[in-house]
Amino acid sequence: MSLSRRRFVAATSAGVAAGSLPALFLHGQDPAAPLPKAATGELPSFNEFTPQSERAVARGDEWLMKTMHRDGGCGVDIGQPTDIGCSAMVGLALMAQGNTPVEGPRSREVQRILSFILRATENMPQDDITSMTGTQLQNKIGRHAHSFFAALFLAEVIGEGWDTEPVRTGLKRVVAAICGSQTAQGHWGDQSWAPMLGTVMGWVSLRASHYAGIKVGNSPEVTAKHLVDQMRVNLAQHQGSWMHTLYKNATGIRVLYAMGMDQDPIATKAFADVKQLVNKDNTAFSQAGGEEYLAFHLITETMLQKGGEDWGTWFPTMRDKIVGVQNSDGSWTGHHCITSRTFCTAAAILVLTSPNRYLPISQA
Repeated sequence: MSLSRRRFVAATSAGVAAGSLPALFLHGQDPAAPLPKAATGELPSFNEFTPQSERAVARGDEWLMKTMHRDGGCGVDIGQPTDIGCSAMVGLALMAQGNTPVEGPRSREVQRILSFILRATENMPQDDITSMTGTQLQNKIGRHAHSFFAALFLAEVIGEGWDTEPVRTGLKRVVAAICGSQTAQGHWGDQSWAPMLGTVMGWVSLRASHYAGIKVGNSPEVTAKHLVDQMRVNLAQHQGSWMHTLYKNATGIRVLYAMGMDQDPIATKAFADVKQLVNKDNTAFSQAGGEEYLAFHLITETMLQKGGEDWGTWFPTMRDKIVGVQNSDGSWTGHHCITSRTFCTAAAILVLTSPNRYLPISQA
């Protein structure tokens, strides 16, 4: 029986031998059905999903579908022109719920988003997936933000039962642009409002591409060194606003953990700072912009991998506070900088559905 990578990763993460994988589908279980929670690893000591969080995700999905155009792309809001980065984020949010190009209730939508992004890779400039400049994502995350999100989405699609050759071809083009635009210091420029967040996303996209079998050279290692150096500087000086706590420290946790540095004083201090921030009051949620929602997603991915007490103290608070600021129409709003409701809603859903452990990058 052929398994999608999503189901293979979920099964092997529970220590199931590869040779016994077909047994998961015995007794009439539908291969397209979600894996039982017991098959995805050690059960947590708390309920990861609540009726409120599941309803919030369903309402968010319905709202996101209203942003989709006939060509498969999604706008930054309902009725707005297509945006590559937002489209990729919507695709990731749908995949985090178990949808792939070949299975799941939203598989057709994933297919449409995939086709939209692949068309973009066929006509892309040499240095980026788009020739557009001045978009919200570029202004706040960096010139190559759309390439980062597109690469991450394509990397997650590979191995999910789709015709992988066109996806690999498209991903190789985007990765070549990302690597080619990386500075010798390991980042992608400092002209945006939150360049460190852009550097983290560049690293995440390259790491995901590497795990999907795409050659990325030593780019991720150079980026990791740059982030560590920057975090050392940031922790030694006054951080300023609560936003800087997230952008300059917390998102770097994602990289440090993957590099085996989660016990480094830098990582423990950064996590302690952001945990204090989210537990103190609702400021980081009631005033969140797209950068915050993205940061919450990156940190949640880290805590998901760490598990144990870190996961148990982080996720319930994050989940409930994000649900608490959902709009009545099912969307989430960015209150500054990245104000795109599409981007914020997709990122919020990525946080709320992270316990599914469906995205391969959640395991790496």
